[in-house]
Amino acid sequence: MTTSYDGLREAVSAVAAARGAAARLLPDGLTVTASFGGRQAQLALPIDGADLDGYAHIPSALPSRARGDVREKALYNILQDMMANPGVRIEDAVLREELVTHLPADPPHRQVLANVAERQYWIHPSAAHGGSRAFLAPFHSDLPGSYDYQGRYKSFRGGLLLFLCWDGSGFDLTLPGEIAAFLGSDDGLSPLDQAFLTAARAAAADLKASAPAAPGRLVEQFGPSMMKDLAHGAFDQEGLDRIRRDLQTVVRLQLPRHEKAHALIVAFSLHIALYYYRLAFRLGEGLGCVARALDGQDLPGSPDFDGLILFRVGSAGDRPVSASDPCARSWWSLDEQHLLALPASMVSANLVHQAAQASGVDCGPVPDPYVCAQALADDPVGATLTDLLCAAAAAGLHDSPSGLSAAEPGTGVYALREAVLASFRRRGSALKQRGRDIVNTLVGGFGGELKRNRGRVRFFELDEQVIFLLVMLILEDSQRQQLAFRKEFLPALRRYGLAPQSAAEEELLSQALGRLGLLERYSDAGEALYVRHIL
Repeated sequence: MTTSYDGLREAVSAVAAARGAAARLLPDGLTVTASFGGRQAQLALPIDGADLDGYAHIPSALPSRARGDVREKALYNILQDMMANPGVRIEDAVLREELVTHLPADPPHRQVLANVAERQYWIHPSAAHGGSRAFLAPFHSDLPGSYDYQGRYKSFRGGLLLFLCWDGSGFDLTLPGEIAAFLGSDDGLSPLDQAFLTAARAAAADLKASAPAAPGRLVEQFGPSMMKDLAHGAFDQEGLDRIRRDLQTVVRLQLPRHEKAHALIVAFSLHIALYYYRLAFRLGEGLGCVARALDGQDLPGSPDFDGLILFRVGSAGDRPVSASDPCARSWWSLDEQHLLALPASMVSANLVHQAAQASGVDCGPVPDPYVCAQALADDPVGATLTDLLCAAAAAGLHDSPSGLSAAEPGTGVYALREAVLASFRRRGSALKQRGRDIVNTLVGGFGGELKRNRGRVRFFELDEQVIFLLVMLILEDSQRQQLAFRKEFLPALRRYGLAPQSAAEEELLSQALGRLGLLERYSDAGEALYVRHIL
């Protein structure tokens, strides 16, 4: 407990008196009761970091807590969770050692072929992206079915794919079924692929064969608990629907096998990163709206993520970047202000929701701060009680309640969020591990596919690979062969949260599309540009 019982009791009495309400701390030192306007409320106070960790998750927004890890491992683990293996998987290091023995080639050529296969079929992550331990590329489900990699995976597993399959009433298993069929098939294998799989199957011959990947196993493992978490709806159903639709599009693209597997990993990583940014932004801005409602101010519109990620085109040659560029300022706003604070925002959203419900406010079953702000704006009595309970919760977390800013009416949510952030900061890397680290390992770093760094400058940038993929996804979703570049394609891009950082960057984007063969110019007029299909 960060404050003494007497100090916390005095702080609770002070915040109540400032609001013309009555409140007291129960003898357990963990619960506050309050009354105002003929209504009563009670809230269990968080006291320390362990208490906050219990609030640092919103099941309707994310299937589980995670930390950053190598992005290709997500697909590896999803396949494992879709496969029932009655035996024990062996370490992929065993395959590396025995590969030369099992390759179907003449003895003099096996070592050369083994060296080629090792470079082709093992992923070697950098230290900045999960460490230096290599692991098998999941281009076929037989590999995760028989082999485990060394080290513990810290990010999501098969539960994430099942979570993405939630359609509002149940699990649409079309996507995992198509992923299982694609990666479980021998179609499109090159001669080297076939030789490598022959060796992998021979090295694992003593294992009992695992059953083919089947999406129903995801439901068996994660379905019952996830159904409870989503019983009142997903936090962002629109986001889940878009991700599921786009991943299905990728699996159905007519691409060579390895290119399609890579595109699936890129699309998965990009979408989860965008989802994290969108979630962090909605929670952070929503909490600001709750604070405005408790302070008696008018509410703005609901938090709108469209076009907030201002990017520059990474295929326009080597260009300097400054911290004052829009792509860098956009990164600072979304990453530094919202994504880094995501765990604290989830804690605050849960506590505000509990405080509002305890105060008799009808704010719905899902802890969406903006929905809560709308309900509080229409319930002055509930707003006063919620403000009081949030201020009391902040007092419970503060080292020095005597200087608590929450004593002034309308400042309860401000004080609560600052107290939660301070508690996380005292624990070192606890903030960045659950938001920024995940996004960085998915799409970040010096050669990242969404966020990049050059020296001390961090910024958003899309290269031609990601641009190509987004064009395919947007066109498939539109069910049209072409879209007007400015009037249709750019607005569709904004709905992903993405926008060129300037008019000049729009021109660079159109040039990149032209180099990719994805742009049709019907006249010299600026509006006669159309983004088109080539697949």
